[in-house]
Amino acid sequence: MSIQQSVAITTKTLFTLALTTCLIWHSAQTQAQIIESSQSGILNVNVGRSPAIEDVPQPVSLYGCNNTVVETQVFWNTQNQILGEIPYGSRMSDAGKEYAVSKYYIASPPAWRTTKQIENAAAKKDAQPFIGLVTPDSFTFTGMKPAQIVNFDYRILMPTYLEHIQVDFNWSEDEVLSCAEQGVTAIPINTACPNFPWRAGAEGASGIGLLNTDGSTAFLPTLKKDEDPLQCSVTLLNDIMLDHKVFFSTDEGLKETINLTQYHAEKKTMNLVCVERLPDDIPAGCR
Repeated sequence: MSIQQSVAITTKTLFTLALTTCLIWHSAQTQAQIIESSQSGILNVNVGRSPAIEDVPQPVSLYGCNNTVVETQVFWNTQNQILGEIPYGSRMSDAGKEYAVSKYYIASPPAWRTTKQIENAAAKKDAQPFIGLVTPDSFTFTGMKPAQIVNFDYRILMPTYLEHIQVDFNWSEDEVLSCAEQGVTAIPINTACPNFPWRAGAEGASGIGLLNTDGSTAFLPTLKKDEDPLQCSVTLLNDIMLDHKVFFSTDEGLKETINLTQYHAEKKTMNLVCVERLPDDIPAGCR
């Protein structure tokens, strides 16, 4: 099946679903116009001891609906850190689509042993960064004054090396516009590795990341440098993508999840396909 056929089938399915809700949606529109909310939420963050030699603040990113991004940082070995003014509530997009900023995914990059490893590309490639456990790695605000407790621990998982898997926002086929041509420049992802080793002997971890047009890649943890990769998959987080639904183009058709370990072994690039959502198609994380 060609990409054009896959996109056509996906679009047709979305259109059929839209017809069944059209009257309800129209009725809601005629009764009241959405009022944008000025509410905000807070995070209460507990952070364990630093795994690095140099005690520098740890970056944190929050990804919400319609490219809502909050960039902040936390301090090691500190409990009850309050991160406030996190956007929350009803919104209207530039295209006139009603949505809510309520669900967030939390991303915190690997911690490096020294700042030299952060600043020097060669040192970074040879280093074993520390991958942290962020619990929970996603949450949904509710209520009038919402808050969420989050825990960071970077000393539970074993250090690993990282391999890069390329991503292509400019890929297109069958005259379908590329993601970049449609204005999609950033896509949140979840990488899950069921056999990620813990120091205590347990296994399994996942983490949130971001693919963007600034040359970013997906990362595959390996137990040894350039070998012994973990078994990992990567999933596109479409539930906070308001205007588009994003897929990987594979030999089996359009997929939201792929085997990252297999892509690395076969030296494949992650080719992205973006399908524009219908006006009343509001993803679950935007309600």
